[in-house]
Amino acid sequence: MIDFSLASKIKTQYQKAFPYPHIVIDNFIDPHILKRAHEEVQNYQHWGFDSSQGEMEVNKFHTPWNPDNINDLERDTPISRYILKYLYSQSVLNFLTELTGIGGLIPDDTFYGGGIHKINPGGQLAVHADYSYHRFTGWHRRINLLLYMNDGWQKEWGGNLELWNPDMSECIADIEPFFNRAVIFNITNKALHGHPKPLNCPEGTSRYSFALYYFTKDRPEEEIELNMRDGDMTSVLWKESPQETVERLNNGDIFKF
Repeated sequence: MIDFSLASKIKTQYQKAFPYPHIVIDNFIDPHILKRAHEEVQNYQHWGFDSSQGEMEVNKFHTPWNPDNINDLERDTPISRYILKYLYSQSVLNFLTELTGIGGLIPDDTFYGGGIHKINPGGQLAVHADYSYHRFTGWHRRINLLLYMNDGWQKEWGGNLELWNPDMSECIADIEPFFNRAVIFNITNKALHGHPKPLNCPEGTSRYSFALYYFTKDRPEEEIELNMRDGDMTSVLWKESPQETVERLNNGDIFKF
């Protein structure tokens, strides 16, 4: 489904991108299959919710949220499950290796933290760096692949993915979650991203995306040292935008994190 010839054409753009290696690719897979997946997830009922993140994650749901939940996907969303398997296939791993220059990629068949994400109206996800070390397998998380399936998405609904520079002084990229748009980026504790602005879509509409994470058994020592300096590599590292800092201080809330 993916045009694998793209990797050789855009790998330099990817690897030299600022503030960290990333790329946006439109018309990523077969649109007919993706539309069927979108129809499936709109009727899907078995979503999980992580309440431990508090106000950092609002109205955000995901599946699978436990091993048994994978059976729900198999039964109720066969097209979506097919796409998940495809994006973890060896052909896609080879494509990502050529694109990113990272070899030895390993898919996580448990979809820990990934799989399919759903954001309901009013939802938001604070800017953060993802966990860089899988707490169950011991693998290093190296690449995220996000694929949006929002057929008919309107620009004014928001839900844009923001990429920030390491000191949180500037939002470098503001990416709309349009149908069949893929965003691929490297993962370190400096790969800051999120959609901190509340989702403005109508009631009954949600923002859906596939979220695939790719790992290796090791990574460059300088990246390990970088990640360790920021604390627990198995946890999300939350950040605050300058606007959020001003709003918090204006509200008299001195401590945020």
